[in-house]
Amino acid sequence: MIRLRNVCTAFLRNGDDYLLMKRSDSRKIGPGLWYGVGGHMEPDEISSPQEACLREILEETGIPAEDVIGLRHRYIVMRRSGDEIVVNHFFFGQTRTRAVKDSEEGALFWVPEREVLERPFFSAIRLTLAHYLESGGLMADILVGTVDQAEDALIRWTPLRDMSQEVNRS
Repeated sequence: MIRLRNVCTAFLRNGDDYLLMKRSDSRKIGPGLWYGVGGHMEPDEISSPQEACLREILEETGIPAEDVIGLRHRYIVMRRSGDEIVVNHFFFGQTRTRAVKDSEEGALFWVPEREVLERPFFSAIRLTLAHYLESGGLMADILVGTVDQAEDALIRWTPLRDMSQEVNRS
């Protein structure tokens, strides 16, 4: 039986720096790798990934929602891992503060944008972050990506266009 694991990841910017987490070596998933901040969505958050993302930001950094500016849902990335499909909702935004608290998940660092991709990331996170940085974040639609590990971790992107106007015209 296939199961779904829904997660959210936030990349927050302050000035020219991004807030990144180096995962603790004791973590089961991605020990020692770099990530944004985020985690698993709770069952009551499945229909609101942004709420889950803001909760995770607060839990992992201490940054409250009122200090997060322009948080936007930019990507949904899916990959299969055995009998599980991982669905990762990626958000990008800014913060009013650089003050963060310690987390059991890992150590938090403000990293200059020009150095961000020099860190060792899980491949799907690296590819998504690289796409965002290369595009300048100028996407009108949310992009949906499927990870193809067979081709040395490539993501196939498709825009998730708003079809509400088309449906209303029918």
